[in-house]
Amino acid sequence: MYNQEKLNKNKKVFMKYLFAICTMVFLFGTVSAQTYDSIPPYQKDSTLPKFLLLREDSSWFNTAQIPKRTPVVITFFNPSCEHCEHEATILSKQMSKLKNVYFIWATYEGSFAEINEFAKKYHLSDYKNIHFFKDVNFLIPSFYRLRMTPYMAAYNKHGKLVKTWDAGASPEELVEMFK
Repeated sequence: MYNQEKLNKNKKVFMKYLFAICTMVFLFGTVSAQTYDSIPPYQKDSTLPKFLLLREDSSWFNTAQIPKRTPVVITFFNPSCEHCEHEATILSKQMSKLKNVYFIWATYEGSFAEINEFAKKYHLSDYKNIHFFKDVNFLIPSFYRLRMTPYMAAYNKHGKLVKTWDAGASPEELVEMFK
């Protein structure tokens, strides 16, 4: 009988501890849980974001430095991506019709030597309105929640988002958009 009473007492203590532990785990889990916002930031605010991007000379470029009343196309790319190479090839053939558009090509991959090689190989460095940067803070992929490259976002001359493309844009569509 003594053992049964001791066993029941130990069982009650164990249950109290188990309840306390479960309660604490639940409370800590509830308090520390973060809600995931399924809407990407660019869909909440259609204005051109203010990114800080790294130039080859180690200075910072801010999108606020883009000339006023100029349409902008942001392209997030990878210098070793075949789809990005294709986009660069077809875009370079239409650049004479897109001289009034400010192009930002940004990546977090590769060195500036690789970026420059990409720009030269596809003749994008021939155009004064195409600029290459490194997104060392991973701001663009976070802002657009992109999943693949090349990702493109077009803004009109008022800095308002016109359209995004998950896998590159047709140069003809860009020409038509920015006539």
